[in-house]
Amino acid sequence: MTSLVLSSGFMNQQLFAQEHQRAHIGLIYPLSTNGTRAAQISNTISLHALAGVSAGEDGAAISGLATIIKGDQRGVVISGLANTIAGAAKGAQVAGLLNVVKGHSKGIAAAGLINMARSAKGLEAAGLLNIAKEQATVQAAGLSNVAGTAEFQVAGLGNIAKTNNGVQIAGLINTAAQANGQIAGLINIAQKVKGVQIAGLINIAAESDYPIGFLNFIKNGAKQIGASIDESGNAVLALRTGGKYTYGIMGAGYNVRMDNAPYVMEAGLGFHIPVSKLFRVNLEVSNTANTNFKQDAYYKSSFRPLLGLTLGKHLEIVAGPSFNYVNYMSGLQAYRENTVYNFFGAQATNSLFFGGFAGIHFTL
Repeated sequence: MTSLVLSSGFMNQQLFAQEHQRAHIGLIYPLSTNGTRAAQISNTISLHALAGVSAGEDGAAISGLATIIKGDQRGVVISGLANTIAGAAKGAQVAGLLNVVKGHSKGIAAAGLINMARSAKGLEAAGLLNIAKEQATVQAAGLSNVAGTAEFQVAGLGNIAKTNNGVQIAGLINTAAQANGQIAGLINIAQKVKGVQIAGLINIAAESDYPIGFLNFIKNGAKQIGASIDESGNAVLALRTGGKYTYGIMGAGYNVRMDNAPYVMEAGLGFHIPVSKLFRVNLEVSNTANTNFKQDAYYKSSFRPLLGLTLGKHLEIVAGPSFNYVNYMSGLQAYRENTVYNFFGAQATNSLFFGGFAGIHFTL
């Protein structure tokens, strides 16, 4: 009796064991050399004019439209439209539109539109979107990348990750709960940033010591509003926002000396160097525009090493020299009479000169 049971089990195991073929060639399932049993057979080489189905692939699978693998894939799979792999993938998946790996992916996934995987160790490159539910090493997409944990993400529009251990680079926006570094054309959003945040406009974080952007809203950072005056008569009311070390400057004001360009707009970046409880050095680079919002305009770039004196918790007085470059159209009133160097072009005047800056800042 026992021998009959063992014999029956052995026969069933043989019956249902996955079959393997060296080559699988066909038009479309089930019109192939493996026929209707193709989904139960794994292959080393699969070639299909339209679409192929198999239990697994451990070499190369090429289809004109789609390759469907019910199990694991090793090697290379190339399809004109889509590759779908129910198990794990190791090697390369190349599709004109879509790669879907329900298990773990290791290697390279390249798709014209979308790559999707449970986790991706290697490179995901897509024209539109990469999605890794758990973990991704490198994601590069024309539109957006999404991952639970990511090492490196590059996207034309935006990146989303719960944890980013490397760098996020996006044309528009980056979001992460934990980030090592973020670079975005417009805005970065994170809870905690260990490295540098660089944004074309806004950085938002609970903790970030090195945000580089014109507006930085950092929960554990600093916000100051201040009034200042420079050597050219620019009286500016500016907002300074940032982290422990770096900050951004946005301001507007009025020039008390220039009737032809009285309105002032300012944007810049700064770096705090702590010296003592009372003093610190503020290194600032600033771009200032003087205009009448018609034709007359002056554009000044300045470097300002400023000494800051802290009085209490909410008041800081700053003052220091500045080194300036100004550009304006030829024929306009001279921006500065006393200059170090002048270059007169066909249509513009360029000048270098020394100046000074003083202000009072209130910590919010």
